[in-house]
Amino acid sequence: MEGPSVKRCDVSLLALAHAMRSTVFQMCELGWEWPNVGFSLAAWTSFMSSYRFVATLLLFVLVVRLVRFPEGEMRRNGAPHSLAKLPTCLTHYAIVGPPDGSLVIACHGFSGDLSHTMPLARRLAHAGHRVLVYDLVGRGFSSCRDRHHAAELFVSQLAELVLALGLADRPAHLVGISLGGGVVSAYATYFPRRVASLTLIASVGLPLCTSAHVLTKIPLVPDLLFRFALWTAVVAGLEHEWADTSNASLDAMLQNYRDRVRWEPALGRSLLSTARHFPLETLHDTFADIGRAAYPVMILWGDNDRTCPVANAATLRSYIPRAHLIVVPGARHCVYTEFCPQVASALLSFLRTLLDSPDAAAPRGAALAAPTTA
Repeated sequence: MEGPSVKRCDVSLLALAHAMRSTVFQMCELGWEWPNVGFSLAAWTSFMSSYRFVATLLLFVLVVRLVRFPEGEMRRNGAPHSLAKLPTCLTHYAIVGPPDGSLVIACHGFSGDLSHTMPLARRLAHAGHRVLVYDLVGRGFSSCRDRHHAAELFVSQLAELVLALGLADRPAHLVGISLGGGVVSAYATYFPRRVASLTLIASVGLPLCTSAHVLTKIPLVPDLLFRFALWTAVVAGLEHEWADTSNASLDAMLQNYRDRVRWEPALGRSLLSTARHFPLETLHDTFADIGRAAYPVMILWGDNDRTCPVANAATLRSYIPRAHLIVVPGARHCVYTEFCPQVASALLSFLRTLLDSPDAAAPRGAALAAPTTA
C-alpha cells in the first residue's frame, strides 16, 4: 500500500511537470522558439557539467537572439471581433454599418489598433456608411511574422483582407491616420481602381518634426529599448500628441497602451521593424502618383501637430492640387480622437458631396471650411 508521502511526491511531480509544460508553452508563445529553448538547455547542461566557457558562449548567443527579437509568428489570443487568416498574417478586423452603405476603410496609426479608429467608424456607420477597420500587422490582435515591415507588407495585408471579405469589386473611400495615411496612399497607387476617394489625416510620408526614427537603425540598442522598455521608448510621450492633457479620453488611451505593452507579444518587434523599414519621410513619389490620379482627396491636419508638422499639409497639397484641405485649430497629432466629432463632421460632409454628385471633380485648389473646435 502506498503511503501518504508517496502520494504527496506524485502530486508534487505532477504539479512540477504541469508548471514546466505551461512555462515552455508560454515561452514559445512569446517567441521562445525551439532553437532558443535548445540554447537554454545546452547552456544549463554545460554549466552543470562544469563546462563554464561553453555555457558562457551559449548564453551569449541566446541573449543576442532574444535581444534582436525572437523568430517565428507572434499573436495575441482572445480577439473581440473577427479574424481573417491571410497569407500576410492573421488579421483582426471589424465591420460596422448597414450592408448597403458606401464602403469606407479606416486605417489606424503607428502604434494604434482598431480601437483608435472605432469611434470615427461608428459615427460614419450611424450616418449610413459601411466601415471596415482592422489591426495592422503586429498590432492589436493581428499576428506578426519575422518580416520587414515595409510599405509593401501593409499593402499586401489590406489587399488580402479586402479580397478575403469579398469587397474587391466595391471602390472604397480610404481613410488613413498617421502611419495609416502612408499605408492607404501606397495601397491607392497599387490599386487605383479600388479607390472611390482618399482622406489623409496627419499622414506620414514627409519630413517629421523629429527624425528620431533613424536611430532605430543602430544595432542592438533600439532592440533592447523596444524589447524591455517599450513604454518608455515609444508611448510614454503620447500626451504630447494631445492638446488637452486633462481629457478623459487620453487617460483611457494611455491605459489601453499600458495593457497592450503588457499583453501584445508582437508589438515591440512590429513597431521597431516599422520604424526601420517603412518610408516614414519619403513617400514623395507616392503622393505625386496620387496627384496624377482622378479620385477625390481630402487632407486633414491639426495646426499644432508636433509629430507630423502642419507644414506637411501644404506640401502634400502641392503634390495633390485637387485636394480639399482642412486644418483644425488647436489640434495636435491625435486630432482624429481628441476632435473626433469635428473630424467625423468634415469627413461626412466630404463623402456627402461625393455621393450627391459622384462624377463631379473637386475644383482645383478648393478647400472645405475648417470645423470649429467648440
